[in-house]
Amino acid sequence: MRHYLLKGHVCTLGAALLFGLMSPMCKLAMQNGAVDGLLLAFFRVSGAALLFWLISPLTPREKIARNDWLPLLGMSLCGMLINQFLYVLGIQYTSPSNACVIGTSTPVMTFILAALFLHQRVTLPRVAGFLLASGGALVLILGSGDGISGHPLGDTLCLISQFSAACYFVFFGGVLRRYHPVTVMKWLFLFAAAIALLPMSGRLVSLSSAAFSMHELFAVSYVVAGGSFFSYLLLIVGQRRLDPPTVAAYNYVQPVIAAAVGILLGLDMLTWQKCLSLLLIAAGVVLITKSAK
Repeated sequence: MRHYLLKGHVCTLGAALLFGLMSPMCKLAMQNGAVDGLLLAFFRVSGAALLFWLISPLTPREKIARNDWLPLLGMSLCGMLINQFLYVLGIQYTSPSNACVIGTSTPVMTFILAALFLHQRVTLPRVAGFLLASGGALVLILGSGDGISGHPLGDTLCLISQFSAACYFVFFGGVLRRYHPVTVMKWLFLFAAAIALLPMSGRLVSLSSAAFSMHELFAVSYVVAGGSFFSYLLLIVGQRRLDPPTVAAYNYVQPVIAAAVGILLGLDMLTWQKCLSLLLIAAGVVLITKSAK
């Protein structure tokens, strides 16, 4: 049982590390206007769908039960279409810092939904953990040198995106446990790509590959492969082993990763606020995971 849970924590942490780079990579991909938020989100879901279908012959062949098709569609709408399109579109209109701040609302939303609909216990250690981790994330971002300069439209889109992610974490655990992760992911991303294809077809026809610089191509490739394919593959393994609030709690790791990468690349500097936020987030995540059943 301990090994089973450990694998869930390792995979969920890996997903959080990959997700942590999404905000700066999205900004890099869109910085010169060759691709906007909607087009980047379509690349994300369609590219991930292609990758999952390419590796699906290497996994067990499974038939989806008739009663599971509707939940799979709901998962695709919440976890891929609404979440990913609104998040990437929101980043286009707001700052990465704001997106990170709003991202810390997902664990809280998940915690509340799980308590209301899954009847999970609201324990004092878990509440304390969420408060510590939320405080750490806010200290990290509010103490950054560039401050917070967003836009109400972008912030609202990111907030709706995070609520959609919370619904994805809470309401579809049963379906996730009945099938292989690749089986679930290939259908979720295919549904999202198919729904988005018609409204995006005009943008695709007018797109020219020559408009992309090497940096933009790298950023788009990361968004598709790192931020979608590998991250969701790891995330679903974590979802099968851990409860929704615990999985969502790893969202608090994402602003730490963004700050750490900035320091390593010489784009940021280590400060006492960052050290304090790291301690608060680490303590909060430990409390949350230790108090989980």
